[in-house]
Amino acid sequence: MLIPDFTPFKGEHCETMATGNLLKHCGINLSEPMLFGLGEGLGFAVLNFKNMPLPFIGGRPRPEDITKALAKNLGLDIEFRKTSSKKKAWQNVKTFIDAGQPVAVRIDAYYLDYFTAGIHFGGHYLAAHGYDDEYVYVIDTQQQGADLRTDRAAFEVGRLWRGPMAPNGITWTIANCPESIDLPKAIRAAIVNNAHMFLNPPIRNFGAKGIRKAAKLIPTWFTTLDDGAAVLAHVGMLMERGGTGGSLFRNFYRDFLAEANQYLESQAVSTAHEKFAQAASLWKDVAEYLLATPEIGDSKLAEVADILLHLADLEETAVKQLAML
Repeated sequence: MLIPDFTPFKGEHCETMATGNLLKHCGINLSEPMLFGLGEGLGFAVLNFKNMPLPFIGGRPRPEDITKALAKNLGLDIEFRKTSSKKKAWQNVKTFIDAGQPVAVRIDAYYLDYFTAGIHFGGHYLAAHGYDDEYVYVIDTQQQGADLRTDRAAFEVGRLWRGPMAPNGITWTIANCPESIDLPKAIRAAIVNNAHMFLNPPIRNFGAKGIRKAAKLIPTWFTTLDDGAAVLAHVGMLMERGGTGGSLFRNFYRDFLAEANQYLESQAVSTAHEKFAQAASLWKDVAEYLLATPEIGDSKLAEVADILLHLADLEETAVKQLAML
């Protein structure tokens, strides 16, 4: 069973890619940076809890929050489903595909045939658009190969894997396709909401405050963590190549602001775009220095800390301007 006339939406970030496929099938064609920005995707988090195998640095909000904000700003009715039942989890995929509707799916990437990293990651997303007795036909990120198939039995196991960021059988679909969207209004609301969230985080691990905290923490990881050089290299890899679109999602937000200003024609947005272009370049520098840590040791970590402090000021200044739109 394959959805007829299904045309993939190809993307770099798994959640925007998954939702982008649903929107495209619904007749709403937006770029991935636009989806990210309308989903209020700009963020930062530094987390290092006892139950986490490695420290985590992220550049976006919590899982599914981008899709929920996107739905709010575009006026979409998105139906989320969650279950611990294997039967219901499969029915939540099969029923919609049978009705000709693609489904966004959360899964532990470890159980995908083509996923070669060999690690568990329960916060991965796909768009499923077909199945047979052996396989599920999915769209994944371009890095993974985009239009793929994966073993159905393993797919069903991965949907209900229990561990950090457990998928919990989550799926979502679009229950209605609006006839028209006031895109300038949606863009403005998304920018302002995202700015307030970035500037007023619930704890100091998030937003600009979190970037400043990371500037203090990252140089210490080289000596305080087991195989600190490898950990730092892994953090750098995720920043640049972990489905972020590059530069810890700043490339997406830079491009979103450029596209947004075609509708808003705002000097504040234009200035913020310039600052996020600078930020994207600096985040790439940070990632490259961290990636090189196993070869060069801790020689660049003081410079990384200085760059992060500059990034915190740069992004905070830009976002304060956006908050006043």
